[in-house]
Amino acid sequence: MKLKSAGLAAGLAFGALLLPAAFAAAQARGGGDLQQTIHEVASRAVPAIVQLEVTEVFSLPAEQEYRKAGLGSGVIFAVEDGIAFVVTNNHVLGEAGEITVRLAGGESFAGAVQGRDRRRDLAVVRFSAPPDLPTLRLGGSEAARVGDWVLAVGSPLGLNSSVTLGILSAVGRRGGPGGNISDFLQTDAVINPGNSGGALLSLNGQVIGINTWIASDSGSYEGYGFALPSASVQRGVRELLAKGRAADGWLGVSSIDPPPPMREELRLPNGRGALVANYYLGGPAQRAGIQLGDFLVQLDRRRVSEAAGLIQAAADASPHASVRVRLLRRGQPEGLTVVLGERPPEQELAAENARLWPGWIAAGTELVQVFRGTPAARAGFRGNDRIVAVNGKPLAGLAGLFAFLNQALPVYRLTVERGESRLELDLPGQIVNPVP
Repeated sequence: MKLKSAGLAAGLAFGALLLPAAFAAAQARGGGDLQQTIHEVASRAVPAIVQLEVTEVFSLPAEQEYRKAGLGSGVIFAVEDGIAFVVTNNHVLGEAGEITVRLAGGESFAGAVQGRDRRRDLAVVRFSAPPDLPTLRLGGSEAARVGDWVLAVGSPLGLNSSVTLGILSAVGRRGGPGGNISDFLQTDAVINPGNSGGALLSLNGQVIGINTWIASDSGSYEGYGFALPSASVQRGVRELLAKGRAADGWLGVSSIDPPPPMREELRLPNGRGALVANYYLGGPAQRAGIQLGDFLVQLDRRRVSEAAGLIQAAADASPHASVRVRLLRRGQPEGLTVVLGERPPEQELAAENARLWPGWIAAGTELVQVFRGTPAARAGFRGNDRIVAVNGKPLAGLAGLFAFLNQALPVYRLTVERGESRLELDLPGQIVNPVP
């Protein structure tokens, strides 16, 4: 189902949480009105936070099935033509066969999946809405600061409409569910299983994050909760409303965070960035002229903090968008324009390793890892091989290796030491098969 209103899908005109003038005045007066502020935010947020009761259905042999009950939370962010839209986590839905949306007042409705964004762990559920259903506004994560007061609202352990108070402990955290394309807001507001998909609210009533995961040895609250920032949520939701699926931009590189010795050898600054260790043959980066050993520091207006940040910056741009990439090449600043591709699903991307060139990670002149199925693997290179010469000439470190591989040659002859043996191996040239 697509929204009829292009303005809602394209402009992110999410339902506004309107705060009375008295509340705004209380905000301006500061700490003495904290209790009143919390009351105001909680009273307006709770009716727009739902409990999601999910029944997952799994097929078994002999035409049998296994059903598993699950529980999570969600945020009503828009209502249009009698249909309400709820943002939650994709992992809350799992393999949902049935979804029940339960309002704070106890009323329940049958829900359906509008779309999923598996990489951001987001999903949108829709249901037929009663009149005057309240909504919450998504936004404000860019202005959030460490130390800000926040509220977490959801259904921890099935306790519907629970509100907890804490502060924003950190921003820009990495980690969490495998394969995600996002950073996270960290909070010490109490979050437990069942809170997933619920709201992390600022004291001006905006949903600055969707509560997603906790760091815990016990599986329950230990003081470290994490929420997808609203900026990332808005990007994913916009795609789900318009298309029912998320389409991410793709640069077509494999990058690493270089350790200090590698930085020194390659004359890289102490500042942040991502080092191009491989690229996909025929991919956007190679077509634009990005080379091995380039240190990418900015993509359009976004600074690149590390390799994971480069993936996110590209993913948050639209596929086929023309973006400006700023980089350091042999210590000198350069700029290139890249037309991004669309990032394939993870399982397809893994199968694309045959186009990852050269197909290894090197530390100095030693190969730390050789990726299966790549040109390097097919040529016989192995992890722990040490490259000592190129085309019969002694190798001048990793910088020399990058310089050699960045030449347009039909074949690259490398001499490697493997244990007590010395081998001559031929790496195929950069044969480009254009991506359709």
